This record gives sequence, structure tokens and C-alpha cells, in this order.
Amino acid sequence: MTRPLVVLDALLLRPRPTGVGRSILELTRALAQSDRGLDFAVLCTHPEMLEHLADRPGWRLVDCPGARGGTLRKAAWTQLVLPRILRRLGADLLHCLQFVSPLRCPCPTVVTVHDLGYLRFPDTVEEPRRTYYRTLVPRSLGRADAVVCNSAATSDDVRSTFPATAGKVRVTPFGLPSWVLDQPRVGADRPEDAPFLFVGTLEPRKNLERLILAYQTLIAERDREGRFCPELVLVGGRGWKDSGLKGLLEPLLDKGRVRLLDYCGPQELWRQYCLARALLFPSLHEGFGFPILEAMVADLPVMTSNRGAMAEVAGDAALLVDPADQKALTGGMRQLIDDGAFRRTLVERGRARWPLWTWSETARTTVEAYGVVLDSLRP
Repeated sequence: MTRPLVVLDALLLRPRPTGVGRSILELTRALAQSDRGLDFAVLCTHPEMLEHLADRPGWRLVDCPGARGGTLRKAAWTQLVLPRILRRLGADLLHCLQFVSPLRCPCPTVVTVHDLGYLRFPDTVEEPRRTYYRTLVPRSLGRADAVVCNSAATSDDVRSTFPATAGKVRVTPFGLPSWVLDQPRVGADRPEDAPFLFVGTLEPRKNLERLILAYQTLIAERDREGRFCPELVLVGGRGWKDSGLKGLLEPLLDKGRVRLLDYCGPQELWRQYCLARALLFPSLHEGFGFPILEAMVADLPVMTSNRGAMAEVAGDAALLVDPADQKALTGGMRQLIDDGAFRRTLVERGRARWPLWTWSETARTTVEAYGVVLDSLRP
């Protein structure tokens, strides 16, 4: 009996992957850990990133160099070329791993929605990607046979924004980034002068300008009182619309208050987690929030936003603040400096929290969504 063929659209996976790319890597690894009763073909522009699948029975990589390029090129390729590839492969199901599917698809589709930041915070998403999403996401979700979301918060957003999808939305929560499990544990003890740490792309959605302004207030306050103020280490590649951020950072960089490390590979990133006093992650909007869990594994206290997926992932194991309230950000940093007992409480809660998030559960719930769609097609 022929096994159903599921095609995964992994075209957004690139070297130095950010959140979406990392989730594609983790999901494919988890799916390939055991026989799911399905065959898989993975469409990719960088097959070298998926070498862990090369020898797996029932898996194949399909290199799609024509999809390389910017948003408009990817959009045209998805609508015009992808349907022909699906017919050639004999696909039974297409899983589009970021938002958009072909509007004329020869097989059923599952569409992943990571977040609706392009609608809720449109100024944090650059053109032409914002227009691409506004034009094609509603149509893709309307035609999809199932819509999967990586957090309950995102699923709630999708249901309320696109009510017609309510009956086909499923939650397939992400897991702990697997790379941290191979790292040496250092415990919760940190030097007295340990810095604050931020991890993420330097872009508007991360709320860095407001965080920097709050940090400047903290510096001035602590300097007036003659009290210690930790430096702030920023780990992340440059993002869109960062010119205003650069203007804020320059005097702090000159005074040694801030260090800017750019993108860090796993070993260096782990070292920064282990050297820090606390992770500051007050984004305006996230679909999940991998750094929250990474910090918890490193026994690092976390301050994050009291909204959406960040609050969902963190639970009671982080200091939750309103990311739009600059005074709250300053107050949160102050508490993480002065209250050692509170920091220890967050570490203990984090140790209980991070094991709840597993990629095996992501794979299980994702395959469950495939099964519902495929079963509905059987006579």
C-alpha cells in the first residue's frame, strides 16, 4: 500500500536561521525520529541545512534554487512553480511552514501561522513583506484544510482575526531548542558584576528602543545613588529599521555601558547566557520565544512581556512586565539587580518550566493534524 506523501515547504530555512528557520530544523528532526506512517519531501533552497534528513528512510530533499531571493521572488515561485512541483511529486498533502500556500494547489494544505505581528504591529514589519502577508495570508488560511499555530496565544489571534478558520485551527506548540541540551551546566551563581543580556534580531518588534530608554533611566538613577548598574549585552544580527536604535546605542557603547555582539553561534551564545545576570526579552509580539526557554536551561532569570506567547511560554517562571510601559521596564531591571531571593525563585521555577516544552509533542500534534486532513479525504 502506498504511503501518503507530505511535502514540507521549508524554503525560508537559510544559514544563520532565526526563529522560523530554527523551528523548521527542529520540527523536521522531531518528525524524522520515528516512522510516522508517512513519506516526506522537503522543499528547500539550502539543502546543506537539512543533512540530518539525507539518509532517513522515507525522506527526500528537493532543492529549489529558483525560490532563492527576496519576498517577491518567493511569492511568485510559490504561486506559479510550487503547484507544478507538487503534481510532479504526487503530493498528498502540502504543509506550508510559514503563512502562505499556493492559491491553486493540487492537494490539501496545512498552513502554519507563527504570529500575526504584521496585523497587530504593522510598523514592525517591512515592506514588501507586509503587503505580501496582507494579500495572501487571508486567502491561504481560507483555502487551507488545517491551520496550525505554535502557541495558544497565536491560535486565539487567528480565530478572532479570521473567524472562518475557527473550526480548523490546531495548536502544535513548539519545544525547547535542542542545542542547549548538549551544553555544560553552570548553575545559578553569577558574578556580582554580571550583565543584563538581550538575545534577538535588532528590529522594531523586539522593543529595543524602549528597553534602551528604560535602561538609560536606570543608569541615571543608579549613578545618582552611587549604586552599581550592570552593563547590557545585546546579542543579535542587525535587522530592519535599526537607524533610530543606532542613535540611542552610540553614547552607551562609547561609555562601555552596552556591548553589541552581533549574531553568535551556539557555543558563544551559551557562554553569554552563562555569564549574564538576567535575560531581558520584552518584545511587543512573538509567536513563541525561544530565548525564554534557553535562558531557563542556563539557570538565568528572565524578564519578558506580560502578553501573548511570551507570557504563555514563561508562565510563573519569569518576571512579566508591560512592554509598552517604560517605567515598568526600568522597575523590572531594578528588581533583578537588587532582589537576589527573587532571582533565585525565578531560577527554580524555570527549572520546572522548560521541560514542559518538547519537540516530540510538536511532532505528535503536527502529525495528528495531517491525519485529520488525510482521513477526511478517504471514501
